[in-house]
Amino acid sequence: MMYIFKQIGFLGIMFFSVFAYSQSKAKTYIVEGNNYYEKGKYDNAENAYKKAAMEDPTSVKANYNLGNALFQQKRYKESIAHYKKSAEMSKTKNDKHLAYHNLGNAFMQEKDYQNAIDNYKNALKNDPNDNATRYNYALAKKMLEKEKEKQKDKKDNKKDKDQQNKQDQNQQQQNQNKNQQQQQNQNQNQSQDQQSNQQKEQNKGANPKSGGENGNNKGQGNNPSPEIKQGSKGDGKEQDNAKNNESEGMLKALQNQEAKTQRKIIQQKAEKQRTTTSKDW
Repeated sequence: MMYIFKQIGFLGIMFFSVFAYSQSKAKTYIVEGNNYYEKGKYDNAENAYKKAAMEDPTSVKANYNLGNALFQQKRYKESIAHYKKSAEMSKTKNDKHLAYHNLGNAFMQEKDYQNAIDNYKNALKNDPNDNATRYNYALAKKMLEKEKEKQKDKKDNKKDKDQQNKQDQNQQQQNQNKNQQQQQNQNQNQSQDQQSNQQKEQNKGANPKSGGENGNNKGQGNNPSPEIKQGSKGDGKEQDNAKNNESEGMLKALQNQEAKTQRKIIQQKAEKQRTTTSKDW
């Protein structure tokens, strides 16, 4: 990023310090700091300007030059504080213009483009014809527009990403609900199948085959869990007796029928003999 940095201020002090060296210790430190600054020894210049500011806190030049020394060391936030002091205490438009111009430069380095624009405006109010300030002011406006576009794109991207995440979450929730519903249906079907099988087993045991005319109950199976009552010892003698009685009855009937048939045959033979005998007579 190319912009114009103003480092004016200490030459006049050097000229003035020749005439007033013995009157102010602060001015002596300013001269010392200017010498170091010219040699690129910004840390030594910083120390000298700090001593000058301690001796005379209202010194416009001490604060302005201290801001320059800190700026050269890329300590922009610290330089801003001293540029502000210099601008506030300046009595002339030229000093104000210099302080506001370099204050704008420090904000540019911090990428605080809105504050940079504001301070370049203040610098132009004190010197409307300074082309360096105009250039930096236009550059700051351009950088601010780019920053706003970048923030807008970032915001839009975040919004799209959030929306996509929300859609993904909704889809995931729908899939989860679907899986739960399928699992519930499967469990319900299994439960119904199990109940059906149990019912079949109960019906199978509760409805015995009909029969046993000689029994007391016909096996209607109304009670799915019939109570087992104590009865005979389970020898089955009653059923056996019934069968034996039935067999004996059938045998007796056959014997009676056979006896009748035999009597009939004997009777027929007898009648035939009487008839034959009668004829022979």
